[in-house]
Amino acid sequence: MRHPENRLFLRRLGIIFRNGALFRNPVLVGALGLYPVAAAGFGLRNAAALCILFTLTALPVQLLLCLLGLVLPRWARPAAVLAAAAVFYLPAARAAEGLLPGSVGALGMAAYLTACNSVLYARACRYAPEHILPAAAADALGYSAGFAGVLLLVSAARQLWLKGGPWGGPAGGGAGLPFAGFLLLGFLAALLQGINLRRSKRYAGEGK
Repeated sequence: MRHPENRLFLRRLGIIFRNGALFRNPVLVGALGLYPVAAAGFGLRNAAALCILFTLTALPVQLLLCLLGLVLPRWARPAAVLAAAAVFYLPAARAAEGLLPGSVGALGMAAYLTACNSVLYARACRYAPEHILPAAAADALGYSAGFAGVLLLVSAARQLWLKGGPWGGPAGGGAGLPFAGFLLLGFLAALLQGINLRRSKRYAGEGK
């Protein structure tokens, strides 16, 4: 039987993951990482490749900054994050290319910008150095899942709009423009804000 303290610890890790993936989704709540979603979020192939790149870059960077972040002065953390992301991007790109041949090249500049994505940058600089390793890992996996979820939703919606199928390359038309991606992100952000407001009211009612 698990010790109560272990169950509580695991529950806290679950809350950290859930917040990053859903209720405090960095893309929809913090407006971070918008460009890759709007520019490259078209078709599930592009989305899947970008999710692989992001997760396999974000997780090791977050863990490294958790281990070394307090040793580094605050002014040095941004440079350390960018340098670490550039290093870890290389094996992440190889993994994405191995799973989805030709996908990294199809992403163009959006693939390279994974190494300086604002979601990764913000969490690795601010959260990871101040928390223990399991919490940093849960946070990285949570916001990676949140980024992936938004990206997959937006990509599938845009592809279905034009082609009637989610898997495929970009096509012409308004849905293929970044503006369409930003528009869909706006609707998703409004939906999440409404959900969070309802949750806040419910918790406030329970506290009375």
